[in-house]
Amino acid sequence: MKTRLRISRIAFYVPLYIAAVYLYIFLQSHYILIFLTLMTLAPVFSVISALIVRHYTDVTLTAPSLTGRRNDVSYIKISLTNRSFLLSMSAGVHIISENTFYKAAGKNMIEVPERVRGTYDLLLPLRLTRNGNVSVRCDYIIIRDIMGFIDIAKKADTSAEITVIPEKAESLKITREDTSKGVTEAEETEKKGHDFSDVSDVREYIPGDRLNSIHWKLSAKRDILMVKDRESMSDEQMALLLQLSGDPGDVDEVIAFAYNVTEMLVREGTYVRFIWWNEAAFKFEVRKVTGIETLEDSFADMYMCSIYEDPEKVREYMRSVMPSLKAYVEIKTDEEGQPGAEVVDQS
Repeated sequence: MKTRLRISRIAFYVPLYIAAVYLYIFLQSHYILIFLTLMTLAPVFSVISALIVRHYTDVTLTAPSLTGRRNDVSYIKISLTNRSFLLSMSAGVHIISENTFYKAAGKNMIEVPERVRGTYDLLLPLRLTRNGNVSVRCDYIIIRDIMGFIDIAKKADTSAEITVIPEKAESLKITREDTSKGVTEAEETEKKGHDFSDVSDVREYIPGDRLNSIHWKLSAKRDILMVKDRESMSDEQMALLLQLSGDPGDVDEVIAFAYNVTEMLVREGTYVRFIWWNEAAFKFEVRKVTGIETLEDSFADMYMCSIYEDPEKVREYMRSVMPSLKAYVEIKTDEEGQPGAEVVDQS
């Protein structure tokens, strides 16, 4: 980010100014003197007005939709606000778009018109080519003076994010029998994350209700204890380990396959214990998926992690960290790079 002179525009203006000076010297015309005076003051006024506009101009980025599906087109709204009564030729908004999961980034300069005492909104289309968390941010803007002699930079700090989830598969090359061995009986406990029931209603607290059923946020708003009425749904759960290893293209297909398999299981009434390896934190992340909303939340959390290289190491960690898990379903790519599911027996 830097302010720069536009030499080509200045080089075009200087010969015209010199010609006007010589014309006045030879003709001594008052009209030419007025014209020459305007030519002298105009660049000064242009640069000063650009400095004022720079001070009173701000930019914000917003995402009309916080989630999108892979291969769809989403939008980022660029809002450029000029609070002054002056005008500039144009404003350049420097955009950095990055898929934080794959660490892939690109830069672009978007030209946006300036409005006097107003806001100009522009929808920037984004093709969501991969799953992950797409972050779009603006780190600076460029204000160009009316005569186009100088580009004046101003720092900006605004961003918007879109969570990209896989598109729905028309068909899955997997059957319920393929993963039946990965289903284990899940005994309901009072430990956090192991309550395999669904909330059917919210009511006032009755002595004898379990403390972990209290709806704390709603209770704080109403000043009385409210509890969540739960309805037992199923005593089956399936553990899915998602292998985030390989090149980005393979991992992207594994994510899409895992999403659709999990959605299929959830719609069938099977609770899914979604597991992936967090290389940075050196631990397994586990999420209980009980519905489509929690499924999308789990994927959004997973996008905060990164790709690793050794899937065998993760399998060894599973045996040592989760020995009580007799079997689980591993989502990975085969030798041909095709995503699939394989039951791993740890008994």
